[in-house]
Amino acid sequence: MPDGDILPGRLWGRYQQSYEAICERKSDHNEIVWNLMKALLPDIKNNYEQPVKYAKHLGEILQAAIENVDNNTSVDWSYLRKQIESKVRQAQLKHYQEELLLRSVKGIIHDFAHQRRIDTSYLPEAVIERLFQEIYESNFKERILLTLKHSPERDETTVMKDVEALSSDILTQFDKWAKQAAVDGDVSKLRVPRRKKAKEADIKELVLA
Repeated sequence: MPDGDILPGRLWGRYQQSYEAICERKSDHNEIVWNLMKALLPDIKNNYEQPVKYAKHLGEILQAAIENVDNNTSVDWSYLRKQIESKVRQAQLKHYQEELLLRSVKGIIHDFAHQRRIDTSYLPEAVIERLFQEIYESNFKERILLTLKHSPERDETTVMKDVEALSSDILTQFDKWAKQAAVDGDVSKLRVPRRKKAKEADIKELVLA
């Protein structure tokens, strides 16, 4: 979390509200997703504006490095990884920003090196999207696991299953945010989508599950 000021087993601000809603199992799926995005977006805007800008720049560097290799040579992934790491270290970001940005770019490089990704199109957007995923993992999902370890009365398996059920919608939104951030070059115009109305049947299904 920002500045490392959140104690183990604690979630910051609105993340805590989303966690409680998941544990209580009384809220509609769409309601939890919407509230979680309402927590994520201020976190991104307040704490990761510069990393997002660097993510776009690093994506451009990565794209150029891969596309400029001719057919007779291959990418030196180790050298590229060190080059990217050096640029991130020089960016003078806060430690938590630096680490998540590094995880994002190294994750993309790892995918290419192991042929899990072959399309070099829109790499600036891809790095930004991976950064959003790392923010979500670090500031919400990983924090929930720490919290559950300090809350033995809660069923970790059930809670994490419910958390995973949110992932598809959250990742879809990250894709949309990343596209806009890549075009704009910053996060100022990112918005939470319009709230979907909860259906009574969905709430009953969640409570009875």
